[in-house]
Amino acid sequence: MRILERRRVFLLAGVLICGAAISLAQTETTSGSSNPGQAIPGTSGVNPFAGSVPTQLVPGVMPLSLQDAINRGLKQNLGLLLSHADIRSARGQRWEQLSALLPHVTAAPYMEASKINLAELGLTSVGGISIPTSVGPFSYFDARANVTQTLFDWKSINATRAASQSLKSAAYTFKDARDLVVLAVGYVYLQAIADEARIETAEA
Repeated sequence: MRILERRRVFLLAGVLICGAAISLAQTETTSGSSNPGQAIPGTSGVNPFAGSVPTQLVPGVMPLSLQDAINRGLKQNLGLLLSHADIRSARGQRWEQLSALLPHVTAAPYMEASKINLAELGLTSVGGISIPTSVGPFSYFDARANVTQTLFDWKSINATRAASQSLKSAAYTFKDARDLVVLAVGYVYLQAIADEARIETAEA
């Protein structure tokens, strides 16, 4: 029973951290800005895949199958979450570049209420009958809409293409990061099983 508890604690720690397996799986990390496993800027070379986001603590010992461990790694790993955020950022940049090629609509509503001063116009009476010095108010409403469309903008077209390729690159990077987390968690899980087998062998 003590060996089983030791194994479960080791598995939980390995799923949340899994830094040793990440460094083993990434011995040839390049310096590109979109490579999984690259250090977080301003953190003294800390690998984002070696950390995780906080989770709710569960009292007692929680059994973990291989699938449960992988699911927790995919849900809590910091590097994978940052990679998913890069996809959202690239998608937003693509929409921003695409807006330059779409029609632009502007609207300008206008409303005003005014009075007419008849005394200034010299109209004080008609046929000996006095009339009010001013009439109104009169309300005016004007709404205008303008549509502009650029027929050909080579710079915007190239920018949109570049943004689309950046989005594809971010999506592939996310898939690569997901595979990396699955590999790392699986390695730690199997390593824990191997360690347990060594302990049982030594005790026997």
